[in-house]
Amino acid sequence: MTNQEYEVIVIGSGPGGLACATLLQKRGTRTLLLEKNNMLGGKMMSIDKDGWAYDLFPHGQVPMRGSAFEAIFAELGVSDEFEPALEPDDPRDIITLCYRRHDWDRYKTVTQKQAMDDPEPFFSLWDASEDEKVQALTVMTEMATMPDEEIAALDNMTMKEWLGERVVPAPLYNYMGFHANASLAEPLDLVAASEQILIMKQIMLQGGGGQYKGGFGMLTKVMAREFERNGGTVVTGAKVDKINVENGSVTGVETSKGSFSAPVVVSSAGIQPTVLKLVGEEEFDKSYVDYVKGLAPGWSFTSVRYFLSRPVMETAMYAVWSDDSWLDTERFRKQKEGKEPEEVILFMCNHSFYDENAAPPGKQVLVSGTVCSPNPDASEIEGLWNCMDRQMKELLPDIWDATERREYNGPREISSLTRDAVLPGQGGECVGLAQIIGQCGSKKPKSETSIRGLYLAGADAGAAGMGTHQAALSGTEVARLVGHCLNKMYKAQ
Repeated sequence: MTNQEYEVIVIGSGPGGLACATLLQKRGTRTLLLEKNNMLGGKMMSIDKDGWAYDLFPHGQVPMRGSAFEAIFAELGVSDEFEPALEPDDPRDIITLCYRRHDWDRYKTVTQKQAMDDPEPFFSLWDASEDEKVQALTVMTEMATMPDEEIAALDNMTMKEWLGERVVPAPLYNYMGFHANASLAEPLDLVAASEQILIMKQIMLQGGGGQYKGGFGMLTKVMAREFERNGGTVVTGAKVDKINVENGSVTGVETSKGSFSAPVVVSSAGIQPTVLKLVGEEEFDKSYVDYVKGLAPGWSFTSVRYFLSRPVMETAMYAVWSDDSWLDTERFRKQKEGKEPEEVILFMCNHSFYDENAAPPGKQVLVSGTVCSPNPDASEIEGLWNCMDRQMKELLPDIWDATERREYNGPREISSLTRDAVLPGQGGECVGLAQIIGQCGSKKPKSETSIRGLYLAGADAGAAGMGTHQAALSGTEVARLVGHCLNKMYKAQ
């Protein structure tokens, strides 16, 4: 399988790489998709084994209506297979919320619709005063109605700073701290107001927390099938060792399964592994290398999967937080020092609610997660697992009592499955790099590089929004850029 020639080589089958490869092949571009694992999907990987079907990591699609995947499926001609488990206005689309104010002894629990069109359940959860209700509605309305150009102008302001300019009731402020962790894997004092307000607006107007029948792996399965149906080539178990560059232009790649040639290479292996390892620093300007090295990693999401012997969960998702459990930069620093926390935030997906085939008959599966360091060698992960299990036992005892086994993973497993750790303390990011103020929005790394024919796809470059949606948007944009690049190459010949 050596010296195979293609028009484009795409490295990595995560949402960014797979979206790009699938659209390029649909548009008639001879494309090779290389994946180092034996399964496709990257961070959008789903497991289907022994009657259980679930996402490897906890996901929540934002927006539910009008996502990047919906547009991709439409171009592929398979819109009928784009199957959100629930529509945004489905009355069953409810979430269980567990919250504790700083001076409360116990958590309070409510259920409400994810679209947040009715704030009363939130107000009940907060035990909000009339003044707090008015203050919260004022801030939430401002976010929901903010024009896109005003949102974009907030790239250089943190969400903490934006909230600090307004009268914000304490429960809403602490919810925004939780939301920054759960939806962006970042602290409130570093996340750009533009990024968080964009996602909040999408949740309120287009729905949030969406899942799919068959899990997010359904998206992978359909796109990969269409990629091959349209003539694309997939090679799994093919770890890329080198992106070849001659005279400032890409010529192909070297992999564990041979050499492949192409004038264009799209990498969704992460900007740091691509620049610093696969290509090599010597091929780039030193200022760009320093810039890449300085990009901040997002946090990781360490997970516990609970396999239940009987059905006890009645809602789609669960969110647990308190005024004291969400992380800002200072709280994160203390957690990294290794002290086991008393409580953490929890974001949990009930796959059995979304898909009747997610578990054997009479059983259920829940994927739970909390934020942590992206360091594959982080020492605090086991302590977080202990805390997650303890909170499950105390707050949701029905789930705990029905659990017949548990599976754990964290930044080490994420890095192994997705991006190589090429700098100390990085590699296990649940989203990617450049997700904070000064590095996102208008200052986000560009998908085009100084090397002719080399592009970056995925959450590290070229897009905004939440997780998988952001990565797929990036992949969609790179497919467009690559099309223009190839047209120029052909005209020059």
